[in-house]
Amino acid sequence: MIKLVIFDIGGVLVDFMETQYIEYLHENVLPEVDDRDLERFIMPLIELMEYGMLTVPELEHMVAKHFKANDLDLHWVKGWKKIAKPKNDVIDLLNAVSEKYRTALLSNVSRSRFAELRAGYLKLINVDKMYTSYQLRMRKPGPMIYEYVLKEEDVKPKEAVFVDNQIENVLGAEKVGIKAVWFRDYQRLLYDLEKFKITPL
Repeated sequence: MIKLVIFDIGGVLVDFMETQYIEYLHENVLPEVDDRDLERFIMPLIELMEYGMLTVPELEHMVAKHFKANDLDLHWVKGWKKIAKPKNDVIDLLNAVSEKYRTALLSNVSRSRFAELRAGYLKLINVDKMYTSYQLRMRKPGPMIYEYVLKEEDVKPKEAVFVDNQIENVLGAEKVGIKAVWFRDYQRLLYDLEKFKITPL
């Protein structure tokens, strides 16, 4: 019996991935830098932010120093607001699921990104609990973050379903025994949830 349904945020409920932000940086801030070099340097730093170990000013300083740019503004919030859009059909689905099941969010996200989410799109969402990597100092797909959520929610792995757009995170959840759904689009999500007898609509 399913007791808990867990949703990722970026790429599932909100159309935003940090790779999109890197593309934005290349086009609007550092066009002279090869986009692959930009991604190789910045993505590990963003992961540190998602662990709660780096701030936006520190990120900007490190990127400016590495790419020899003075007073670099990385458009951290501006870029987010330009790119991120709610996936209203998936949000409506989650809200419907929340009427029948206990629900939670589990996201690899930095403090600053989550602040923007809470001020905006998360106001559209009804869930019982939100778990973030920066608060827990753990990230998907490591097993500890899934195990932490299961313990906090007092459910067994087989009693939980997890939805994520990143296959590595889906596999990470499955490794600890959670039933997992690889999100690709709304219709397929409906089909996959039905396999676990989750039919909120």
